[in-house]
Amino acid sequence: MTYGFIHDICHILLKYNLHSIIFTFLALECYVSSKYVWKSVVKRSITSRETQLWNYITSVDTDFVFFRILHPCIKSCIIYKVCIGTSLRNTMFVISRLWSRPVTLENRTCIDCGEIYQEELVHVICECPWTSELRSQFLDTISDILLPEQKQNLLLQDSVSHTLKLLGAPIEAILDCETEVTFLRTALQFIVQCLRQYFM
Repeated sequence: MTYGFIHDICHILLKYNLHSIIFTFLALECYVSSKYVWKSVVKRSITSRETQLWNYITSVDTDFVFFRILHPCIKSCIIYKVCIGTSLRNTMFVISRLWSRPVTLENRTCIDCGEIYQEELVHVICECPWTSELRSQFLDTISDILLPEQKQNLLLQDSVSHTLKLLGAPIEAILDCETEVTFLRTALQFIVQCLRQYFM
């Protein structure tokens, strides 16, 4: 059964708690606010509702443990600035799958090098000898992007923090935005190369 657009409007007003605002404007103050004031009110209400939903889902769903670290708020993440308007859709798909995968912190043995690790992605990117040549190439490449002290700060991070930084996590901001975008484009290509080499 179709109720028409009035039903849809009422549903949206209730969903984002805008009905009380409409009542205040029309019944009590007897006027409709300007377009700019109304847009601001609607934006705040929607942002508040969606942020609550975001926080709830990422806190109760264990598949989003890693995602919460990489993307802790509802604002656009820098990774989207890296990929928007480019042909990096396949790379973005790989990275998004890495973000939302369940995190396992049990001791495992690497199938390639025989070392014990806890987090497979950290091991593949930062520790496994199987991908050491790719790491060396990546470090040579970022020497053209980062200042020497920026590169040194990056290398001083532990393996987990280093991996998160390469994935675009908003931790320990050591780069300006423009440099970060250039750096992450290179980092994403490096990560995909590591995964291909490790799992093929």
